[in-house]
Amino acid sequence: MNKKLYQKIEEVVKPYCKCDWCLLKEISACKYSDPRFFIQLKAIEHFKYEESERQGRDIGWEEAHMLWVEQGFAKEFADFYDEELTAEDIYDKILAYRKK
Repeated sequence: MNKKLYQKIEEVVKPYCKCDWCLLKEISACKYSDPRFFIQLKAIEHFKYEESERQGRDIGWEEAHMLWVEQGFAKEFADFYDEELTAEDIYDKILAYRKK
């Protein structure tokens, strides 16, 4: 990961992120991971938001991850993954595929 980007993430994470888990903490902890991991995390975050809205409650990250896999989103993510696409692009492709 770019050193300046890593430093910026650290500046944001340390003083402001007080929760047990957040996307920025995950990026900070896994700074040398494959970008595919982060793109899928962002797609799951989008799914988590929509599913929480649908259920009328915050489903939390653990439940979001379980549903992501159980409902087949993980497989579909793998099918549609392309390093040129954003998480939102891939998520939109998954939703469009599901509407067929």
